[in-house]
Amino acid sequence: MTDDAPISHIVHLVRSFGDDATAPMKIQFGRRLRPSALVILWALLVAGTLSTSLLLVFLWTSDSPGWWFNLIFTILPAFFLTGCGIALTESRRLSRREAQLAERWHATRNHAQPSAGHVIDRTVSLTEHGSVSSFTLTVAIREASRIRARWHRTNPENADATLLQPQIPAIGSKVRVWSVGAPNDDEPLIVEALDASTVIP
Repeated sequence: MTDDAPISHIVHLVRSFGDDATAPMKIQFGRRLRPSALVILWALLVAGTLSTSLLLVFLWTSDSPGWWFNLIFTILPAFFLTGCGIALTESRRLSRREAQLAERWHATRNHAQPSAGHVIDRTVSLTEHGSVSSFTLTVAIREASRIRARWHRTNPENADATLLQPQIPAIGSKVRVWSVGAPNDDEPLIVEALDASTVIP
C-alpha cells in the first residue's frame, strides 16, 4: 500500500473526542520555509550557478586529463543545482497549496460534519533518534470508503511532542473524520485520533 496521503488530509491527535462535537478551528499542516528564507536560498542558488558556470568555462578552456574528466565535472554540479531548483520550486508550490487549503477550511469549517471511522493500516517515519517524525493512517469510514491522512511533527502544534512508535494510534482504534461533503483529495479533511501517549486512568 502506498505511503502517500493527499496534502489536504491531516491527522490531529486529541486527548478525547468530547460530547459537544465541533470542527477544529484550523488544520495543522507541517512547517515549511518562509518566503524570506526561500528568497535567500534562491539568491544562493543563483550565485552558485554563476560561480559554477565560470569554473566550468575555466575547466573546458584549460588543460585537463581529457574530455571525459570535463564532462563528469560538468554533469555533477548541473544535477546538483537542478535538483536544488526543483526542490525549492516544489516547496513553494506546496506552501501555496497548503495556504489555500487552510483558507478553505476556515471558510467552510462551520459546515463540516463528523464521521466515525477506524484505523485499518498505518505507516511510520522515524527520526535518527527513534522518535516519530510523521505517520500516515489509513481509515475506513464506510464499507467502501477509505482515506489516508498524515500527522506531521514539524507542525508548530506538535513541536514539543515526542512520540514513540508504540504510541501511535493502533490498527482498529476509533477516529473521527471531519469533512465538508463527501471526502475527496482536493478538499481539506481532518482525522481526529486519540493521542495514544495520553494515560487514561
